[in-house]
Amino acid sequence: MRNAQLFEIRPYRPSDLDAAAEAANAACRQAYAYFGYNHPVSVTRTRLSEALAEGQTCFLPEVNGVVVGILTMKPAFIDKLFIAPHWQGFGIGSACLDFAKSLYPAGIELHSAQQNYGACRLYERHGFIAVTHLIFKPIGIGDVIYRWPGY
Repeated sequence: MRNAQLFEIRPYRPSDLDAAAEAANAACRQAYAYFGYNHPVSVTRTRLSEALAEGQTCFLPEVNGVVVGILTMKPAFIDKLFIAPHWQGFGIGSACLDFAKSLYPAGIELHSAQQNYGACRLYERHGFIAVTHLIFKPIGIGDVIYRWPGY
């Protein structure tokens, strides 16, 4: 990451909904382009609102006051980890994974699209182990279930 930038992971606030949805939607468009993901930001906003309503905890990576992604969690499960494309490669995704590990040191699970190669590499670099491969039936996409066994 560039030295001049201030980076933090902070709790979500309701006023963050639009910025969080925009960052996540940009990441989804890049990560899922192989199957034609082209949903508008409004769909991502709705999905994020639903995740929060069902009790997921949301954290936001922020650089110099700008929301650059989202991390949503159920207990010991990362449901969403998306970093806006122009902020990828600066260690923000790694920092989010380390943050999640600090919250659940006994272990974490997450799922990733098999064809999301960048994310799969990131998870494996951080000690997550692919334990199962499935087909996500609604759209026929390969899904990998990853587990990090804890400290």
